Amino acid sequence: MFRMRKYEMLGFFIISLITIGLSLLLYLMPDNYIVDGIKPTSDSLWQIGKLMFFSILIYTIIEYYLFGKNFNNFLFAKSATLFLGPIIFIGLTYIIDLCFSLSTPNSRILTYMIALVFGQYASYQILKDKIYFKLMNAYAVIGIILMIGIFIGFGRITNTFESPIFRSMDESNKYIRGF
Repeated sequence: MFRMRKYEMLGFFIISLITIGLSLLLYLMPDNYIVDGIKPTSDSLWQIGKLMFFSILIYTIIEYYLFGKNFNNFLFAKSATLFLGPIIFIGLTYIIDLCFSLSTPNSRILTYMIALVFGQYASYQILKDKIYFKLMNAYAVIGIILMIGIFIGFGRITNTFESPIFRSMDESNKYIRGF
């Protein structure tokens, strides 16, 4: 239990480092369909949420080999971080942007950190409480595969969408109240 708690707390920092390393690595790799599906092509919320998802997924794989085999509900618990992280990040960023009429890198970094903390905490609580029901890991795997498919499938075309969620930070500032 102590080992699991330690890795869940350290996950906040490790996932942040994975995000930085992954983004730098993806920019160095040549373009192809898979890389474009993972690589953030702008600084829009969708693209940052996509990078966050894949960073958490990489850390989940590492965690599984460190201690995850000992928990029946590991995949379900980690899917809480995988899905809650980007959702909290995007939702909280919109709330902060609208309340303060400003979209800045600092607000995005703050919401990224908050989303990771809440996601890791939810994952830890599910693991600690040993919540388990039949087929829950199967549902988590199906959800993860669907998200990967959505991110890779739409990775090449998101820059052509006109919705504000797909715009870069500079373009989004035009549509936020006060600009």
